[in-house]
Amino acid sequence: MSLKSKSEAYKNPFGLPSSWDWLNFSEALSKYHFYTYFENSVIYTTGTIVITLLTGSMLAYCLSRMQWRFNSAMLLYVSMGLIVPIEVVVIPLFQLVKWMHIKNSYLGLILPYSGFAIASCVLMLYAFLRSLPNELEEAACIDGANVYQTYIKIIFPIVMPALVTQCVLIFIRIWNEFPLAFIIASKDQLRPLTVGLLGFFVNVGVADWGLIGASMLLSSLPMIIVYLIGNEKIENALTAGAILK
Repeated sequence: MSLKSKSEAYKNPFGLPSSWDWLNFSEALSKYHFYTYFENSVIYTTGTIVITLLTGSMLAYCLSRMQWRFNSAMLLYVSMGLIVPIEVVVIPLFQLVKWMHIKNSYLGLILPYSGFAIASCVLMLYAFLRSLPNELEEAACIDGANVYQTYIKIIFPIVMPALVTQCVLIFIRIWNEFPLAFIIASKDQLRPLTVGLLGFFVNVGVADWGLIGASMLLSSLPMIIVYLIGNEKIENALTAGAILK
């Protein structure tokens, strides 16, 4: 569809194009504001990954390797994050973001995204960390390392494969997220690719399917590349989930 002219897209929507029309891509890049939406998606995705992996890995380390009073209650509370859909909390979340005066900012989406992503991150790392022997901390303690040095120099490099797995999963989830971005990112210059694509489709309508197909392919291309690179990591994540069960 993205390589067909306007007339051919109507006459032959499912067959191969008779002539390869690459102009749809250049026209989509100029009319779609692709670079602005792409930059916003990269900021939202990168910010969410950094905050989620940093806080999630530390919380998983505390839950799996330390004994403290509310350990089990905290693990149960974090687990509940997996069963709460975005649609259920969207109204109070919108009020909270508005109350914090971060509605029209990048943090207005990065913080909620991190909150929804941290549950799966903690639970997967929790299962991974529980499989490590306690002798690691004991050896580090004998060498004079405190808790923070043990986490940064000993535990963090060991859990790096699990962190990379979570990085791929969070990227795919945030890159495709639509409902929250549509509600909170009201300004056009703050919208990610998913919401920008909807606005572009409304403007173009059904008059040019070739142009719409090109814009859809451009929006999906980064996510497809990341998936092809990290599909093995996703299989590892599913294995970790099976171990957790």
